[in-house]
Amino acid sequence: MNLERVLNGIRDIIAENDLNLERVLNGIEDIIGVYKPDNTILFYNEAGCDFFKKSYKEVKGKKCYVMRNRNKKCTNCLCEEAIKTKRITQGEKYIPEINKYIEYRYNPVLDNSGKVIFIVEQLRDVTEEKSLENILKESEERYRQIVDISPDAIIITVDGELVLANKEALKYHNNLIGKSIYKYSPDFAKTMYTRMNQILKNKIKKTTFDYKIVLSDNKKIDVEICSSYLVYKGKPAILSIIRDITERKRELNSAAKIQKELLKKPFPLMDKAHMETLYIPSKTVSGDFFYTHKVNEDLIVGIIGDVSGKGVTAALNISAFNVLFNEEVLINDDPSKIVKSLNKKVAKYLGERYIAVCCFSFDFKKKEAKIVGAGINQFIYHDDKCNIKNRIVRGPFLGMFEDSEFDEKIINFKSGNKFYFFTDGLDFIFDNDEIKERYFKSSTITELKKRIESDLKNMLTDVDGIKDDCTLLALEIK
Repeated sequence: MNLERVLNGIRDIIAENDLNLERVLNGIEDIIGVYKPDNTILFYNEAGCDFFKKSYKEVKGKKCYVMRNRNKKCTNCLCEEAIKTKRITQGEKYIPEINKYIEYRYNPVLDNSGKVIFIVEQLRDVTEEKSLENILKESEERYRQIVDISPDAIIITVDGELVLANKEALKYHNNLIGKSIYKYSPDFAKTMYTRMNQILKNKIKKTTFDYKIVLSDNKKIDVEICSSYLVYKGKPAILSIIRDITERKRELNSAAKIQKELLKKPFPLMDKAHMETLYIPSKTVSGDFFYTHKVNEDLIVGIIGDVSGKGVTAALNISAFNVLFNEEVLINDDPSKIVKSLNKKVAKYLGERYIAVCCFSFDFKKKEAKIVGAGINQFIYHDDKCNIKNRIVRGPFLGMFEDSEFDEKIINFKSGNKFYFFTDGLDFIFDNDEIKERYFKSSTITELKKRIESDLKNMLTDVDGIKDDCTLLALEIK
């Protein structure tokens, strides 16, 4: 039943018959009381009597404060305010006699001359809501204490705005609350915005990315931010743990720079073939590598690989393997013999570090390519009739078994033939016929490389990022 409609007609009902009033108000589930202007109770509906644990006879004719076992009016009485202002007043009170939090609403009813003839009181028990609010407040205070002792900076953002920051976070900036998170990483603002929206949309529990942030003194530092979706005060939010990795990043950048310099070497026989390479690490330092070695004016030997491990560990393993490979090609130019020899050396010198490789040679005098697989077990051959052929060369990782056997493919090539060697980071492209067909519509290896490179760089802004290091070595016979 609509309470406002009842109140609009209640003055006439009272004038006619008190019995009618009782019937109307007892049909309302809200707690309803009716007072005279001197605080004398005219009526309490059944919901009100049940709430105060009083019978109707015990409340009728009593002053409201006496009914609550008091000997004087309540301080700051909202009922008195409603009488004085002749307007609806509302608020919240704690009643210690019954240990309840009550939401009050007082509606003055006026006669034709504008005089208050009685007050209608509407009550709502909000004890449970208040208790939950207090629990949440206490929980947040305890949570804050735990968060503040963390050695890492911790923040919570809602709609990109900082709503919580622990003591470590405040060391970066002493006034963070209410500010936009994107303000502090201008170089990555667009990328961060995209990723954070994806975290919220997909309720992603854990993602980790590196960013640069600006400190209060305008100094930039490298940070690793691990972010997770959560609900904060009823709103979708993101909790982020921030770690300063400036020193670690500096070391990784040095290693990455050395890696990239090593991979910049041009194809040894530029008059025989055109080479394009793509090299995009999932992190700063890649576990992928490739080398090409000139044996003579008609023969080159090359290898593409992926070592286990990441970061500095990967860089060290690659450096060690580079030494082993360069030693081997000085005495051997046959891919099968090179792979078998390296298999034993990897097991001996690198322990349990397995290495996936595909080793190849191109003899431009014989027009013959030899390809051997060891963990990297496929390559693509694009013949002069534009047929795209996925070739398999089976063989386990180097260092896995001492007496491993490795498959070899021999292909007699012609001018215009193309070869594509790649690590498993690009499997999602070359294992999907539909995607592969789209990429291979490119007429040259340069165009294909640029298309893949563009798509991978777009993926870097995605919350999923690039799952693994991506390396491609493409050769086009002249």
